[in-house]
Amino acid sequence: MKTLKKTLCLLLAAALLVTCLIGCAKKPDPVNTKTCTYEEMVNYLKVKGYIKEDAKPVDINKTEGYVTDNTGGEIPYAAMADKAEDFGGLWLFHWEKDSEAYNNVFVNAPANGNMLVYMGGACVLQAEAINGLYAVAFAEDYAQKDAVLADFKALPNK
Repeated sequence: MKTLKKTLCLLLAAALLVTCLIGCAKKPDPVNTKTCTYEEMVNYLKVKGYIKEDAKPVDINKTEGYVTDNTGGEIPYAAMADKAEDFGGLWLFHWEKDSEAYNNVFVNAPANGNMLVYMGGACVLQAEAINGLYAVAFAEDYAQKDAVLADFKALPNK
């Protein structure tokens, strides 16, 4: 009987320890897509596991291959947002309120079906979702697209 009590106590203690560890696991607080900084958004996406810790961002605004150039090659890349980076297939865009990119690209994107349009259509880039002052798009082979979209669309924006 003594051994049974001892075993039950040890099992109960182990169960409590596991429960405590699971409950104490760091869960990221949602960021507000209207007020958070770009770095806060990137950190949130890293904690959620959508961006790898060692991901080397590529500047979409200054790199060929991201926009569809409708000029026959005259504009192979364009400033679609104030900050636009590719984190291993997750493309994150951010606008500063009342900036040139905000006024020329962002304000018209919702009416264009989330299409980011530069210089009247000289270049375009399709965003998957826009929330607050952010947008996301993805490389074809990005594996967590559905999870990112669900999470991103649910973030507060007021």
